[in-house]
Amino acid sequence: MKLLLRISTATLLMFMISCNADQLQQPLYEFAVTSPAETGSRYPYLHQDESGKIYMSWLMGIEEEMYAFQYSTYEDGQWTRPGTIKVGTDFFVNWADYPSIIGFDGEAMAAHWLRKVEGGPYAYHVQISFPQDDSSRWGDAITPHQDNTATEHGFVSMRPIDETRLLAIWLDGRDTEGRADDEYGDMDKSMTLRSAEITRNGEILRSQIVDDSVCDCCPTDLVETEGGFLAVYRNRTEDEIRDIYMSRYSLETGEWSEPKAVHDDQWEIGACPVNGPKIVADGDRVAVAWFTMEENESRTYLIRSDDGGETFGEPFLIAGDHSTGRVDLAMLDNGTLYVSWLRHRGDMGDVVVTEVTPEGSVKNSVTVGVTSPSRSSGFPQMRAFDEGLLLAWTQTNPLIRVRTAIVPYDSFEDPEL
Repeated sequence: MKLLLRISTATLLMFMISCNADQLQQPLYEFAVTSPAETGSRYPYLHQDESGKIYMSWLMGIEEEMYAFQYSTYEDGQWTRPGTIKVGTDFFVNWADYPSIIGFDGEAMAAHWLRKVEGGPYAYHVQISFPQDDSSRWGDAITPHQDNTATEHGFVSMRPIDETRLLAIWLDGRDTEGRADDEYGDMDKSMTLRSAEITRNGEILRSQIVDDSVCDCCPTDLVETEGGFLAVYRNRTEDEIRDIYMSRYSLETGEWSEPKAVHDDQWEIGACPVNGPKIVADGDRVAVAWFTMEENESRTYLIRSDDGGETFGEPFLIAGDHSTGRVDLAMLDNGTLYVSWLRHRGDMGDVVVTEVTPEGSVKNSVTVGVTSPSRSSGFPQMRAFDEGLLLAWTQTNPLIRVRTAIVPYDSFEDPEL
């Protein structure tokens, strides 16, 4: 009986996979590569440094309330053996506010995670650490914000300035301390976007407010350009318009430019949609991808600039009704862009990548993997390198685990959607 049950279950599983493959017009897991993260891992983050090396960090569930913050690099066609940055029970674990790692010149440079503090279920602080010696040991954590309030601090984006310091931005809730539910509309008690330069020896320099009223829990992004660093995030106005804004950071002055909308969506929503933008740059070419629901219709957009982000053209529609956003973005040297996004179809979710040509034509899309459209699947990640597009995401069923895949560029020659 047990043998027959195994055969029947396997046959059913193969039938389901075959049906899904026919529906998606490609074999399931066609692009999968072995992930360095074991069962229980979740919420990956991908970073690529200026040398081209790709780093991936994730949280590994060990037992109740205990996690390990781990990372690996992709080298010579495979992932390296994972290293551990921190193990503990004080991690603030959130599907949208995940830890990250960055590198510089082929070596791990810094990592960030979130630490729970007393004062409420959403009281947590940012922790940043630098590797010591040969990266087998990480130094004491630095808290870039120094207000010490029992409020939310997270949604961090970091980029190296040079080998000795980095620029970090984060959502900072110090002004929300003590805010009652009926005071949510009080703009003097809004979430803020703040920044600082942080050195390897623990100095916190040039602390700044980027924007004094932003969406409470949408991920941010940061990129270096020839004209300074560009930050993108979801803004919040007094009329509850939550469009994507951008500001430029000058290393010379240590100041941010006046924030401006990337595009005038006019999405009015009285709560945070938990869906942030992504930005890439190459010289004067800049592109931003984001999700919106103006007029109550789901849309994923891409917009481009040819003057370093000073002005933008009209946006391209990447995906419509079945998109849930959670975008990532990659750019090739020739100007080709790839947008990754999450598609929902009932209880299933697809990690999808869409190609946009240098001429501005939205071309073919490829389904890379399957997950859930629920919060537990987190935000898929993507980076471009010589072999193709490297993606990572959280698989939620039948077990939770970080999956990785490589999509060759020629995979976009045949349409899928």
